[in-house]
Amino acid sequence: MRFLCDAVFPQTLSSEAPAEVEFVRWDRSDVSDAELVRASGERGCRGVIFWGQDSLQQVDLREIAQEIGVALVAVEADDPIDAKQRILKNLSRLRRKLDEYDCLIVLANEVRLADIGCLKQ
Repeated sequence: MRFLCDAVFPQTLSSEAPAEVEFVRWDRSDVSDAELVRASGERGCRGVIFWGQDSLQQVDLREIAQEIGVALVAVEADDPIDAKQRILKNLSRLRRKLDEYDCLIVLANEVRLADIGCLKQ
């Protein structure tokens, strides 16, 4: 399973991932969230991972993601290092939830559905 991650995430996220998961870190900061979501679809990613929930609030972004079939994932954490750790810690939960939902939030010890009008797949 492949994910496209926002540039704010540490580069070590890719190297610390288990073999069956690939994190592709977007290394440009001069693109919109919509461009990032479109790029994830072009790269065959299952979803895009953002730090914080702001991106998930964009209705047009959710529509684009649904149209191309990628999930939106937000990680709630104090800093990018903590966000990376939360992703890795909750990876199996995240992968299971992606079978049912297209907008998820990763917290310290859980992965839950984002309650912002995202749809079941």
